[in-house]
Amino acid sequence: MFCSSHFSEKSANFFYRFKNKFQVRPAGVIFLLALFPFLAHAEDFKFRVKNNTKNVVTVFYKISKKSGVFKLRTFVKLAPGEEKLKGVSVGKGDTVSFYGQDAEDQTSVIIRRDYDLLSKQKDEVYYIPIIIPEKESSNFESMEGLSLQLEHNKVLNFLMKLDSTSMSSLSLLENNFQNVYPLGTFLFVDTKTNRLLLPPLEPSFWNNTENYFTIQDSVYALVNNNRQMQAGVGVSFIAKLFDSLKVDNAEELEFKAKLSLLRWKPSANANIYQIITDKSFESFLQNCYEQIDNPDQEYQRYRLYFLSSYEQVDDLEISGKQFYTYGNDADVGLQAGNANFSLFSTNLGTLYTKNKTLSNYFSVQNSVIRTKAYDFTALLFNGFKNSVKEKLVEDAYQNQKRLVKAILGEYGQLVDYNPNPTQLDLVKLNDKDTTGSLTPVITTIANLSPYASEPLDTAKASATNGKNEKIDGFNNKARIFNSQLKEINELIKQLNQTNSDIVKMSESTNNNPYHDYAKNSAGLLKEIEVNTSIVRKE
Repeated sequence: MFCSSHFSEKSANFFYRFKNKFQVRPAGVIFLLALFPFLAHAEDFKFRVKNNTKNVVTVFYKISKKSGVFKLRTFVKLAPGEEKLKGVSVGKGDTVSFYGQDAEDQTSVIIRRDYDLLSKQKDEVYYIPIIIPEKESSNFESMEGLSLQLEHNKVLNFLMKLDSTSMSSLSLLENNFQNVYPLGTFLFVDTKTNRLLLPPLEPSFWNNTENYFTIQDSVYALVNNNRQMQAGVGVSFIAKLFDSLKVDNAEELEFKAKLSLLRWKPSANANIYQIITDKSFESFLQNCYEQIDNPDQEYQRYRLYFLSSYEQVDDLEISGKQFYTYGNDADVGLQAGNANFSLFSTNLGTLYTKNKTLSNYFSVQNSVIRTKAYDFTALLFNGFKNSVKEKLVEDAYQNQKRLVKAILGEYGQLVDYNPNPTQLDLVKLNDKDTTGSLTPVITTIANLSPYASEPLDTAKASATNGKNEKIDGFNNKARIFNSQLKEINELIKQLNQTNSDIVKMSESTNNNPYHDYAKNSAGLLKEIEVNTSIVRKE
């Protein structure tokens, strides 16, 4: 029986001559065509076959029909690097497949071409590379496996804590946190907006920093992009990384990082409590107080931080090599003359890479990823409360002194304007006595009553003129005396109220509504992690 794969133009000419010589009738032609059902539709196509392996290979080709019938033939034998040009007849609706095999029974990838594709450019020479995939000994693991590796790595676990909603976190890490305030800086923060309420107070004499430790590590993995059965697993960072890189099937990844912990180092001349007494800090505190509207209702809105440590990425490198699913038709062009092209046989099937070496994806140096600070908020608000109270007490004491001085002054004039010195003996004050004068004055005033004015004598004008002058003098002194006595009584009432206020404010010293800020920390100071964005200089 004839094979369509060998039915060439010569065969067609022979058939034509045979028909003319023997005068085959139309019925006979139909009979012969029935014997050769696919001869008339076969065409020759040229193929350039090249051995890209290191061994001698035998190249085979297979003609497959829609019905499932196929014919397998030896095509050519090639030495390493050798290539040959040969033709193959392919019938309409058929598919031709090529592959090579070496002496160790290693088989190259199969390259298929169907008639429809070949017939579009009949005169083209089709390149058929013979490539035996490299065997990838390492198995590809899941995203979950790599996520666990990163999460349990003491250096690289910070990657799993980045904002996984997008890969912008890496660019933020790279670009936004290079310029930060020095350790020892005071920041006054509004927690509602996460913004600074005042320009930070940067350290002066207390600036003292040490590199506490440096650590580095790396993680290497071949990762499968299959996300099935991974719902609820913390693989969002890896998944977003794959999305940003447009990973088709799998990825070879390598993470390298070097971290340092920088911390503020107190010294004999620069401990925190000495800083609080610094004049520049007192001024900064006063500016903080002026920002606080209602401390009893809004004290949780504010925070006063003292930057104490930075966890810094000295160096981060994320590099990788992507593996693509080998598509027979689409990817064959990559193989021709591409020194970087590599084909692999893996547990995921046949994959290829466009680059044999790892490519750098992200590289970051000297960026802060974690910030810790001492929370001074409790001290701030207790200081604010005490400052307000002390100011009120101080004002009360000043008012007390003013009232005492006014009372003593009024009493001195009261003595001078005594209407009846012979009957009312008033003690004159010693100006040098500044402590004991008030008590006898108050005692004396408590026993005094206003003087009543005396009527003039109208009996006989000539006889009463002298008496009336004395009466007028008495009445004038009585009016002044009564006025001063009334003023002294009013001042004493104000002094009693002031003294009562001082006693009440002094008794409320232990009432501290802000102790919950740091109730578990000695000295009301607690080191906490704070939002890194607020430490970046504007």
